[in-house]
Amino acid sequence: MAKRLHSFTLNKCQKRVCIAKDRISQLPDEVLVHILSFLTVEEAANTSVLSRRWLSLWRYIDRLDFDATKPLDKVALQPKLQKRQMKKYLRWVSCTLQMCKGQRLDQFRVCFDLNKSARHEIDKWIEFAFSRNVQRLELDLLKGGDYIRTFENCYTFPAWLLGLGDSADSSSCIPHSNDLQILSSVKQNFKSLKVLLFKSVNVTGKVLEFFLHNCPFLETMVVHGSGTLVNLEVVGPSLKLRHLDIQYCYNVESLKICDTNLVTLRTSAGAKLLLKNVPMLVEVEISSAEFIHFLKDISSCLSCVISQLVVLHIHVLHSWRNLSQEKLEHYNFPQLTKLKKFVLTTCREEDKSLLGCTSIIRAAPQLKEFELQLISTCSVKTNRECRKATIKCRLHHLKVVKLWGFYSGAVHVELVRYFLENAIALEKIIFDPSNPVPTRFPLDPLFIKEAQTARDLAKLHLEDEVPPDIELVIL
Repeated sequence: MAKRLHSFTLNKCQKRVCIAKDRISQLPDEVLVHILSFLTVEEAANTSVLSRRWLSLWRYIDRLDFDATKPLDKVALQPKLQKRQMKKYLRWVSCTLQMCKGQRLDQFRVCFDLNKSARHEIDKWIEFAFSRNVQRLELDLLKGGDYIRTFENCYTFPAWLLGLGDSADSSSCIPHSNDLQILSSVKQNFKSLKVLLFKSVNVTGKVLEFFLHNCPFLETMVVHGSGTLVNLEVVGPSLKLRHLDIQYCYNVESLKICDTNLVTLRTSAGAKLLLKNVPMLVEVEISSAEFIHFLKDISSCLSCVISQLVVLHIHVLHSWRNLSQEKLEHYNFPQLTKLKKFVLTTCREEDKSLLGCTSIIRAAPQLKEFELQLISTCSVKTNRECRKATIKCRLHHLKVVKLWGFYSGAVHVELVRYFLENAIALEKIIFDPSNPVPTRFPLDPLFIKEAQTARDLAKLHLEDEVPPDIELVIL
């Protein structure tokens, strides 16, 4: 009887066991491929081991993101691995493209440390992308994944693919004999482009203007570190372009932007910039050698848009040396009547005061957020007394102040005091000693120690300054 009861109990338990069904695999192929398209190529390809149903699905994805974060991290730690990792990357991308069967591409992204020695492979990859009406073409070939490489070692975009006869690199402007037959089809298939990104790629203004005037959907153009970009004109109300980012192209002689509906502009060629009739431009990021040069740039190239800006980000590369802070404070800055956010990135030099930037802050009556990104290698204990701003100005809307970088004594304290005295709606002050520019290098013990020192000094000096009704956040 007991034996029969035990058998019944087992059978009863077995009947209650729920076998999970693989409902995801029951979805249509189109849905599964769409899901896989949100993964990197490597992640999508790894799903082929799940079952026979999944074996070939990844080959039809329309987003080819050849992300190489892990190999680049290895190269950052051991530069000698660069050549070996580059060969592996070239082989991986080329072999993967041979297996891909999709007819259209939403994204084609290459992100690895590649130079002109890989031009034949990269040329073929671009042909592949254009032949599938790519919408987002991204060639991020930065040295080590982070840095602009020397221009003479950069890969050069093959102008011949567009039917253009000249290029800075003759080896890239002459098509191979077996490529002539695909030239006409490629010229018709780049018109779906919406995003174009080149980093450490030599590309001429003629090529960029060709894309601008022949790609009716092109909204975003990013060019970093091109040695062959000299002149660029972004002109005409018919252009779809909304976001332009031209930086570290040190041979630029002129950048003309006229009669367009551009919304955001980022450039390190401020002194070469000509702006005219850009009524939609509300966000500008601009670099200048010194703050006084920026003031000159404002009075010339940015004068036509200064009153419509909502976000302004200034990079002052060589800080404030040889400048009178009182003179800067009294500078009559053009009114930024719509500015909501102001970001200043600069280098710390000899405990130099930054109160001169308050001339911009005073000119922005609607300012809600101020951010200082102070680049330095270590914290300092101030050896001078804190200065006090000579001009008071009520800031009725400023709510958040963020201070990036290592603690710099009086530089930070006098700015905090200025905001506490003038920003009547201030809600939060944030101090963050981390590097505002992310890097793939692991943090060394010295940096970690300096960051903790920065936190300790900020806490020691700022806690007594900030009243309890304002939140002080030390990250």
